[in-house]
Amino acid sequence: MAVGQGSNESVFSYIALGREQTFGTRDTTTANLEFMSSAMKVSQGKKIIEQIERRRVHSKNIKLGKSIEGNIEGVFFPANTACAWIMQNAFGGAITSATSTGETAGGAAFSHTMNIGNILDQTYSALTINTRKGDSSNGKVFEYVGNRVGEYSLNFELDEPLKFTSSLVGKDFTASGANVESALTSAAYECLNFISGRVSIENSFASLTSSSYWHVQSGSISIGNSLKNGNESRRIGSDTLDVLPPGMATVNLTLGVRFDTTTAIDAMIANTKLSCELEFLGDTMAGSIIPLGLKLQMPDIRVEDAGDPEIGGPDEQLVSEISFQVLHDATSASGYSVRSILSNLIANYN
Repeated sequence: MAVGQGSNESVFSYIALGREQTFGTRDTTTANLEFMSSAMKVSQGKKIIEQIERRRVHSKNIKLGKSIEGNIEGVFFPANTACAWIMQNAFGGAITSATSTGETAGGAAFSHTMNIGNILDQTYSALTINTRKGDSSNGKVFEYVGNRVGEYSLNFELDEPLKFTSSLVGKDFTASGANVESALTSAAYECLNFISGRVSIENSFASLTSSSYWHVQSGSISIGNSLKNGNESRRIGSDTLDVLPPGMATVNLTLGVRFDTTTAIDAMIANTKLSCELEFLGDTMAGSIIPLGLKLQMPDIRVEDAGDPEIGGPDEQLVSEISFQVLHDATSASGYSVRSILSNLIANYN
């Protein structure tokens, strides 16, 4: 077939994930990810050798190191294993699973807790991504190994489900991976609706309650892992990354809210320590009294920009885009910056 003669449609593509116990060593890809868009790609630049050759066009070059990078965006399904694996890799710590608080005897609900930790210390150090781009007949299967989440965000707004975006950096790839579609299963995953969402902010973590909330229209929480994927992570004798260590993690919270008080401005000026809890709930799970859900807890947040609104015209509703720094809570030895609590019917992720 000549180049460009055929046609591939994105609707038949898939993404499957596996968790690697050794960075860059392929793991079986069994977790199906339903997604909105994917831009995983490989590049390998070339460098022209600039020298005098008695002609006006250079004739020699060398290959540079491989670069494996990409973005995956989708709806966050709390009962989908692949969604939990991506979040775990972004947080960089272990998942602790236990029967959900308040569950009745014999109930089936479990809660899975993740704190932001050190990527190098977790059992599952990276992700293997197997993706078919196109249909089963003409599509091409790519497999990327040694993937870590560099940037991760959860985004929420009116009339939309809770969504995630993740940017990844990988070690290597193959353009002739095995088609694993037959091993993937689909389920009627429930997403988390904005209607059952809550954004609570108080002066202390102990004061947070499910009945205390800000009237927010949109927002996002983002984690940046500052992955070190430059030449310092390579070696002579290979065109792939040798290591992919994280740097300092940065966490930010952004909220869009109607402007009707100077509370955020006052907190910004005073550098007031606030605490925040985000919660998104689904339906009560089968065999349980606990709803499907995701909770994010931040004991120490500071207003970085209060979003002092501009007045742009006579027929305008004033809104503030408030951004917060999310800090590690140093008031106890077990402090953390962000804690995620995921509730579903999965017993554990070991």
